[in-house]
Amino acid sequence: MARAQAFDEAALAAAGIRVIRRAGWPAVTVRSVAEELGVSPMALYRLAPDANRLRLLVANAAAPSLPSPVGPLTDVLRSWAVDAYAYLRGLPGVASYVVLHWTELPAWLDVVEALLAAASASGLSGAPAVAAVNAVFAYVLVRAELHDGLATAPRRLMAPLRNDPARYPFLDRNRSEFTHARSDHHFTFSLDALIAGLGSPLGR
Repeated sequence: MARAQAFDEAALAAAGIRVIRRAGWPAVTVRSVAEELGVSPMALYRLAPDANRLRLLVANAAAPSLPSPVGPLTDVLRSWAVDAYAYLRGLPGVASYVVLHWTELPAWLDVVEALLAAASASGLSGAPAVAAVNAVFAYVLVRAELHDGLATAPRRLMAPLRNDPARYPFLDRNRSEFTHARSDHHFTFSLDALIAGLGSPLGR
């Protein structure tokens, strides 16, 4: 029992992050985190009485660094997006969980709050501010989720395209972009297009 008092929520969450880096989000269990801490699973129950609470604690700790609200909104959004995507690539599976649960995670709410503060500083508020922030926030999470999925996805054979290329002339012309997914390149290119699109209504 003495060991059970040797760690707090931060240490528990840090142990969960180590588990994710080594084995991915599905490996985060009471047992795996307890083993990482060197304690019995029962020792976790005072902080995480069930697996759901444990995952909330760990996912909350997996939030990327807060963006600086200083500067043009498009610059703030792009800078945060690049850093957050790179960070989430090192935590496979977290993005899928956060997509559904971010509204219950204080540290992720802090991120959105900081992005909205940047929008306000740029003169944007209400629905337009929320839409701009959501566009980039959701884009980062979904692209990170896609990146995770590609690691375990089956090889892309694209049999319908091979069997009937005339039906899909544009896909056929760009086949290499799909058979060998270039997720990082596509992330940057699409982010730049998204940010440029946001720049027009923002007048920046």
